[in-house]
Amino acid sequence: MVTRAMINPAMMTWAREYAGFTKGYEEQLPEDFKKRCKSWEKGDSYPTWNQLREASKKYNVPTAFFFMKCTPVFNDLPEMINYRRLDVDSIYENNSPKLINNIRKSENRREIYIELLHELNEEIIEFEVPRLKEDKNIFANYIRDTLDVSLDTQKSWYKESKHYNFLNKWKEIINEKMGILIFETKGVLIEEMRALCIFHNKIPIILLNGKDSVNGRIFSLFHELTHLLLGKSAICGDDENTQEEIFCNSVAGEFLVPGDDLIKNINPGLAVLSYKSLRNLYNLYGVSEHVIVRRLLDTNQITRNEYVSYINNYEESSSSTDSSGNYLNNMIKYNSRAYYSLVLDAYDFGVINSLEFSKFTELGKNQIPKLQEAFYGGV
Repeated sequence: MVTRAMINPAMMTWAREYAGFTKGYEEQLPEDFKKRCKSWEKGDSYPTWNQLREASKKYNVPTAFFFMKCTPVFNDLPEMINYRRLDVDSIYENNSPKLINNIRKSENRREIYIELLHELNEEIIEFEVPRLKEDKNIFANYIRDTLDVSLDTQKSWYKESKHYNFLNKWKEIINEKMGILIFETKGVLIEEMRALCIFHNKIPIILLNGKDSVNGRIFSLFHELTHLLLGKSAICGDDENTQEEIFCNSVAGEFLVPGDDLIKNINPGLAVLSYKSLRNLYNLYGVSEHVIVRRLLDTNQITRNEYVSYINNYEESSSSTDSSGNYLNNMIKYNSRAYYSLVLDAYDFGVINSLEFSKFTELGKNQIPKLQEAFYGGV
């Protein structure tokens, strides 16, 4: 005889909605699972224990939740200003289950990070919201002074055309100097979001879309940093129709490619929009071709007609893949080097055991030597 789990049907409904499978997203569930869930939600039938574990996994809640007598009333998703440009009938009017899961995982990792900082007696950096005039040059200079990275240092990071080294350096320095945790999403489409930021007085979060191009993530990193410096949480796409989004774009552009320096580095012997000229410039600063062309417009080096004509023919890939094939490298990308380094330190100092290490990192114990090798060259 098959043993059934006598759950509270209302909790099955709550779990589905909590995971974001509502307002059309429930259609993404497997058809057989969806039919069974409808029956369980009505109380017409009850799941087997294996089926309950399957529901627990899909909805990202513990199995014990389904036996609660009363449904929880909390909402653990942060309030964010929505700056995405969405069509009226867009499915992304509401956050997808994948995005909801990525946001919750980011907040959970932040809580673990703070707890481990306390356990290791490490300083927790207070995030400062400066009282600055909303001027792109003032904000760009503030960021450069705070990060203590000169333009010469930035330019020295060039190693390969995809600019991974630029991205990794910026992530590392922003975490070190400003205490921001920078994660990347897994499985969230570019059409839904480019990046988001969650403001906290201590340890704010920037969540980049892991499917975005490397250059796209670099630009989004400083766009979201500007939102945080304004003291706001935001979720962003490609919308340039609001003043704050325009301002954040202008700060990111001025910081990454300072106008005065750009003009100095234009080769007078090359047509400004020639492939060779643009390649030299975007590799110099570690940004996309699109950003360079936009900055040439901003600094009056090209006309708007030239800019529009170029952008209409612009074909640089705006997306990447979630994974590169190396499991450990992908996990470091999603969870951040800063977060993994702290968890590894906690393990090495005996603050946590191997089971806690695996729980916090989603890595098996056998990955510890590989992680140590990746971060410290082995032990």
